[in-house]
Amino acid sequence: MSDTATVDPALREHVVETICALLPRVLKREVPDASESTTLMDDLGMSSTTGLELVLELEDRLEREISVEDLGRDDFETVGTLAAYVAGNLLDEE
Repeated sequence: MSDTATVDPALREHVVETICALLPRVLKREVPDASESTTLMDDLGMSSTTGLELVLELEDRLEREISVEDLGRDDFETVGTLAAYVAGNLLDEE
């Protein structure tokens, strides 16, 4: 597990794109203007349940497990903060 300060920018960008692609599926509606700065709770009305669903979908799409041990509400502030968390907390494949 790595510190989010040392996150690979390319990986983080890939995760941002993946989150934006998954949002319509998880929220069951179009999310046309989603970007790194989109706030998940405020702009999109995401709940803790849909947040968890998004993390599970991300694991599936990225084909990697995400360590959720330190995942907190602050990490769901924006698409970018979630991407930074995910990119820094991908578990190595067994």
